[in-house]
Amino acid sequence: MMSCLSLLYAQRGIVLAFLGAALFGFNALALNVITERISPTIVIFACLFSYLPSVLFIQWDHGQRYRQCDVILIILVGLSGLGVLAFGVIAFSMPQIGSTSAIVFSRPVICVVLGKLLLDESFGVSDVVLVVLNFVGVILISEPPFLFGGDSSGYEGGIGGLVVAVACAFCGASQYIASRKLVQRDTYDPALLLLSSGITGMFAMSIIMLVDDEMLQYSRTATDWGLLALVELMCGSAFVCTYLALHCENASVVSLIATSEVVIAYFLQAFLTDDPVGLMSIAGGCLIVIAPIKYAVSGIFREEPLNPEEEQ
Repeated sequence: MMSCLSLLYAQRGIVLAFLGAALFGFNALALNVITERISPTIVIFACLFSYLPSVLFIQWDHGQRYRQCDVILIILVGLSGLGVLAFGVIAFSMPQIGSTSAIVFSRPVICVVLGKLLLDESFGVSDVVLVVLNFVGVILISEPPFLFGGDSSGYEGGIGGLVVAVACAFCGASQYIASRKLVQRDTYDPALLLLSSGITGMFAMSIIMLVDDEMLQYSRTATDWGLLALVELMCGSAFVCTYLALHCENASVVSLIATSEVVIAYFLQAFLTDDPVGLMSIAGGCLIVIAPIKYAVSGIFREEPLNPEEEQ
């Protein structure tokens, strides 16, 4: 039993990253439904409230470790986290989910480049192959109209939708890279990063809510509020899992595993709506899950599994 627990502990970064991806996958479907009933502004603001309990878990006694650079990185993570949430809600509330997914989940490519340039993260040929397979898998399962033909006018505002999806991808990458930089500097506190995102976000969204004339023009039944509470819970839990995973694994590894969200969301939607699942989507899903399986298996054969004493 202890060996099994030790194995899970050694693999906690992989497990947490995949759990976060699963929660984000469920959340993506819920967002697409709830933003038809409740303003995205309200949804974003509500999700930010799920970050506030993190104040109870901040390591206040470690405050003397922080330097000016650390404060800047913490603020950057907060702003990036807000960008991921805000741009993600807006992007996935648009009809053209395929194109949005293909652009948003180009994040691993960005993480690989920035991770190597800014963090000197190790990245071999096999990892590059995984990134390529991962991105091809996203393309196959999302089937963006700009590559596969069809009506590409689903982006509301045309180029605006493209900008939102690209911004979400870059915010996600910068969030991962800045978090890993804090890990390198031994000043990483997931609870503090969540609180930073929550405070930054609520300040920004409060201003937006003052000028959002359409915010109150949505119907809000008990079912709508219940779904909003579920979205809020899943969103907060997903970010907690992701930040904890970034404490253990490289940004590029976490971003590759996070792409599993596409597979989970797609097949869950197919199950709930009885939509047919094509061979191309199945092939894409298989390509995407190669990365989590590879990293999980390689972690099992680590010569020296991680343990609390080694980390300290």
